[in-house]
Amino acid sequence: MQKQNTTNPNEKNESKEKKSKAKKQSKKSDKPSFAETVADYKAEFKKIIWPNRSETVKNTITVIVTSLLMGAIIFCIDTVVAGGYNFILGLLG
Repeated sequence: MQKQNTTNPNEKNESKEKKSKAKKQSKKSDKPSFAETVADYKAEFKKIIWPNRSETVKNTITVIVTSLLMGAIIFCIDTVVAGGYNFILGLLG
């Protein structure tokens, strides 16, 4: 036995309306509300582990010493290169 395929035009329209409503609802749920966004930010901020004072001082000193050391190295290299350049120009000119 074969099943008869009876279609009611109203059923087609109802299914189309249900699909469009489902699409509209899914679009709304894709974008979180402002309150949800703020709650997410608060939850993420609670996960942050802030350094204590001694760690901050230690890290700051490390950055300052490293910066001064790199500055001294760059100064030395620049001085040597500039001196070599001037020496070569002195020989040529």
